[in-house]
Amino acid sequence: MVGGKIIGMKKLLGLVVICLLICSSSFAKEINVKKGVKLPKDITSGYENPWELSCTWTQDGQCLTPEYTLQIVNKKDNYPVRLGKQSIRMELRKGDCHQKRKGSYNDCKATPPAERHELTNKNDIKGKKWHTYSIFLPEDTPIIDSEWITMGQFHTINGNAPPVNLDLEDQHLLLVTRFFCIDKKGCNSRHAQNRRIKILDSENLFGKWNDFIFNANWTNNKKKGYFKLWVNGNLVYHYKGKTIGSNDAAIHQLGIYRGEAKNSNEANHIVFYDQMKIAKSCKKIDLKKLGYSCKDLEGQKLKKIHTIK
Repeated sequence: MVGGKIIGMKKLLGLVVICLLICSSSFAKEINVKKGVKLPKDITSGYENPWELSCTWTQDGQCLTPEYTLQIVNKKDNYPVRLGKQSIRMELRKGDCHQKRKGSYNDCKATPPAERHELTNKNDIKGKKWHTYSIFLPEDTPIIDSEWITMGQFHTINGNAPPVNLDLEDQHLLLVTRFFCIDKKGCNSRHAQNRRIKILDSENLFGKWNDFIFNANWTNNKKKGYFKLWVNGNLVYHYKGKTIGSNDAAIHQLGIYRGEAKNSNEANHIVFYDQMKIAKSCKKIDLKKLGYSCKDLEGQKLKKIHTIK
C-alpha cells in the first residue's frame, strides 16, 4: 500500500513538472507595452523610438506580453554585448502567440499556428538606406520541429509577403527573399525566382556575434531598386529590381517568429540583438566601430547578381 502511494506521488510530481515546463508562459508575469518600448541609444540609432512590441490587446485597452519577452541587459552582468554596455535579450516560449486587436490577425489561430515576440519599427522606409544589426545565438539554441524560425525581417506597410527575412533552418542561417512576390498574390519563398541562401553554418552561427549590414534602395522602380547584404563584412547577396510594391514602404522587424513548435518541450528560443541602426549613407551609420570600412564594403562585387525575369 505504501509502495502504491509512493508511485502515485511520483506520477503526480511528474505531472506537476511537465505542467511547469509546458505551461510556464501562461503563469508568467505580464507587462503592458501599449506605449511601445523605448530602446537606449547604446543599442539603436536612426530609428524612431519607441518600438512596437508584439502583444495581445485586452478588453480594457492594455497590450500585454510576458515580462521575459524583452529585457535590456548589461555587459557588467556578463550578458553578451556587441558594442557599448547593453544589448537586447528576447525570449520566445512554446505557446507564445498574440492578437493585436479583436478581429485582427491571430497568431494562435493561424494556419499553421504561429508563435512570436517581435519588435517593429513603424518608420516608413523608402529610398536609399543603410541598415545594420548584430545577432548572438547562444550555443545551446534548440533546433526544433517548426515550419520556419525567423530572427529578423523587412516587412511592408501594406502587409504583403515580407521581401527579406533571416531564417534559422536546421543548424544554418538562411537569407530568404521574396522579391518575385512583389505586387503578386498567393506567392511564397519557395517560388523558383525567389532565393533561399545559406549565409552562416553552425560553426559560425552559435555562441558568437554576427554582424549584418544591408544597403537597399526601397522603391517600386525596377531599374533603380537594389538590395545588398554583407555578413561579417563579406558581400553575400546582391539583387537588382523592385524592392517594395506600388504605394508601399518597408518596415523593420526584429525578434523571434516561428511556426508552432511541434513535439518538443525544449522550445524556448533566446536571441540577443545589438547595434540596430539606419542611415541614408554608409558613412553616417559609423561602421568603423564594428571594424568595417565603407570603402571596402562598397568595393566588393559578386559574380552573379540576382534579377527577376
